[in-house]
Amino acid sequence: MSLCRLICGNKGLAELKKSSKRMTCHKRYKIQKKVREHHRKLRKEAKKRGRKKPRKDPGIPNSAPFKEALLREAELRKQRLEELKQQQKLERQKEQDKKRKLETNPGVELSHKVLVKEEFGRSKAKKAKSSKQNPKKLYCQELKKVS
Repeated sequence: MSLCRLICGNKGLAELKKSSKRMTCHKRYKIQKKVREHHRKLRKEAKKRGRKKPRKDPGIPNSAPFKEALLREAELRKQRLEELKQQQKLERQKEQDKKRKLETNPGVELSHKVLVKEEFGRSKAKKAKSSKQNPKKLYCQELKKVS
């Protein structure tokens, strides 16, 4: 081994070059043509297989007993769903209005934040207090409640 190779490592030697990604136009267009043909074949096969249409709901036959009652029930269900959606929409709008009002009134927002923090602190304190108790003691308390 030469002294230079030991000192410099392989830096002196030419590293392997990566092959270029260049290609001739003929080859590139040939590939594009093959891809187009392949996609065309796939579309043609899909057409041959055909689309399966979902079956329509036949509804309630005229010969069914209580047909009118069933139709009325379905109508009522639809109305209830629409009313429920309408209520939820109104509630969302009210919540957004409240948030907008809080954003416009900075003083009110601060007091609201303080209240939320206090409630959060209280709930944390309760959890901490309950976790400090002895598990055996907690078990006995639960047992007394049950019996």
